[in-house]
Amino acid sequence: MVKNMAHFDVLIVGAGHAGAQLAIMLRQRKFGGTIGLVSDEPEFPYERPPLSKDYLSGEKEFERIMIRPAAFWQERDIDLLLNSRVVEVNPEDKQVGLADGSRLDYGSLVWAAGGNPRRLSCTGHDLAGIHYIRNRKDVDALISELPETHKVVVIGGGYIGLEAAAVLSKLHKQVTVVEALDRVLARVAGPQLSEFYQEEHRAHGVDIRLATRVECIEGRDGSVRGVRTA
Repeated sequence: MVKNMAHFDVLIVGAGHAGAQLAIMLRQRKFGGTIGLVSDEPEFPYERPPLSKDYLSGEKEFERIMIRPAAFWQERDIDLLLNSRVVEVNPEDKQVGLADGSRLDYGSLVWAAGGNPRRLSCTGHDLAGIHYIRNRKDVDALISELPETHKVVVIGGGYIGLEAAAVLSKLHKQVTVVEALDRVLARVAGPQLSEFYQEEHRAHGVDIRLATRVECIEGRDGSVRGVRTA
């Protein structure tokens, strides 16, 4: 879908909600210059919050969480650079370098790449069967293992962890949430709200372990078999 050009008047790195909405808004405000939207994923821009809820549960197909239909971007003359990862930014020359060795010139650069989940670094972090929730590929991999999975440990009691725990519990999995702090949602909510969510999850069968740190991930034959706490 990318045109044969090396220059964009506005180059947006990151095709999540922020990056995609900016491109949409520029066209709504009648911006007539060239717009490039860089994504390291193969999919058209989509909403990420439903990944740990409606998409994981199967209540929504992927097409229903797309920010706009596929044809929208071509109709608005917004060039999507999919499967493209920026590895270098040269602000003096106003250029970015991509992982495939190509370079793009820009007039204005917008960095909207978002964040990544913190990866486990303990012993056993590289075992098969450990999943992260960041993009569609992550959730698809998790979904593919659910039919043979009965017990799930969720490390982290933030919004994404609790949403995943709720969905997995509804799917009749035995779910344990391990949280290093003394309450869930400690970084984003007050004690009363934390208490509400803790009790709500426990009422639905989720085992929540607070003030509990992961010591290591135990495995057998290269796959995860358990989580050992400190």
